[in-house]
Amino acid sequence: MFSQIIFRVRCWLHAQCSIRKYGVRFRRMSDAELRAVVSRERSVRGWCSERSYYLHALRAECSRRGVEYCW
Repeated sequence: MFSQIIFRVRCWLHAQCSIRKYGVRFRRMSDAELRAVVSRERSVRGWCSERSYYLHALRAECSRRGVEYCW
């Protein structure tokens, strides 16, 4: 039981650290660069947990700036 809790906490911490890392990267970009990333990501079909963290941070930054994200 305790080891399951530790595992879940470690996974959660990894997710939060990854989202923060990508968020910092996106905050440093200009609006044009951010739009280029969104445009490029529309054609990517691969999926994994790390990509979900990347897209979460991208969506959050687009939302913060008012850049259209939907596709």
